[in-house]
Amino acid sequence: MLEAYRGASDRIPTIQYGVFIPILIGSVLIWRSAFVARLIDAVPQPSIVGVQLYRALGLIFLVLYAAGRLPGLFAWPAGVGDMAIGLSAPLVALLYARNPEASSGAVTAWNVAGIADLVVAIATGFLTSPSTFQLFAFDAPNELISMFPLVLIPVFLVPVSILLHFVSLAKLSRSARASS
Repeated sequence: MLEAYRGASDRIPTIQYGVFIPILIGSVLIWRSAFVARLIDAVPQPSIVGVQLYRALGLIFLVLYAAGRLPGLFAWPAGVGDMAIGLSAPLVALLYARNPEASSGAVTAWNVAGIADLVVAIATGFLTSPSTFQLFAFDAPNELISMFPLVLIPVFLVPVSILLHFVSLAKLSRSARASS
């Protein structure tokens, strides 16, 4: 069980199922479920944004790179991107809390940047990890990302983070429709 997502250079990876299936199911619920819409409406936008402060822990990718345990092609964009989104989350949340109408564009831009960061992290993680699709980092492959406990990042935290961005965008969209 703990090695269900472990990569190997001679087989097709499985980690994409742990990443994309929760995102797909969550997206359908966010955009189609009246019950989930009511839940989203009950949570303040600053809380939805501010909770992503945890992404500042992306620093761990840079620490593992410095220790020679992760390839730079993955660690640098994933670590720096996560830290930027995580550290800016409370600031964006505060900006929105003070003036929702004037800052909705900033919240949208922050969400788009956060999703883009995760897409880059998924792509570089996939392309540097051992599998039949590995294109980079053959000298120091990204093996840790598919092993416990780091595997929890792509199969739990990445889907949660993307879904939080989708929730924030859905809430912004509903607020804009309600005010017009």
